[in-house]
Amino acid sequence: MKAIEKKQQTVDAIVESFKDAAAVYLLNFEGITVEKDNALRRSLKKNGVKYRAIKNTLLKRVLEKMGVSGLDDALTGATSVMVGFGEDPLLPAREIEAFHKANPDILLAKSLFVDGEIMPGSAVTNLAKIPDRKGMIAQVVTIILGPGSTIAGQLKTLQEKLEENEGSSTEA
Repeated sequence: MKAIEKKQQTVDAIVESFKDAAAVYLLNFEGITVEKDNALRRSLKKNGVKYRAIKNTLLKRVLEKMGVSGLDDALTGATSVMVGFGEDPLLPAREIEAFHKANPDILLAKSLFVDGEIMPGSAVTNLAKIPDRKGMIAQVVTIILGPGSTIAGQLKTLQEKLEENEGSSTEA
């Protein structure tokens, strides 16, 4: 009975730490060295990404409690989980891709649950290309100011030409 209670407490603690998750990334962590794993964990912690290696049976219970379904097929082998939160649910995808640049065959994504949809692990590459909120705002501002600054420049040039023409016509 004690073992069951301890597992339930572990599940509850994990669910609490993953509270408000907007995205769940299931990864295969086989083949990762301790050094690389420690470096990855430091980087993830610095950026606010939750990451844990969890036994599949416990992870299944955690996902059920979180209301995430459809990932049971990915719960085989060595599984770790990254969680993205509401402010930037795609941050783990960018972190995974950054890790893959130096370690292409390690920490492969098995399956993803993003915004209520189940996606294959291969979707990480495309999700990582989507900029964060600040990046999107910068792109929108650039788009808005792009034509506006061109028009403003043209109007200023036209105004200067008109002023030159007025100046030369009043002198004559």
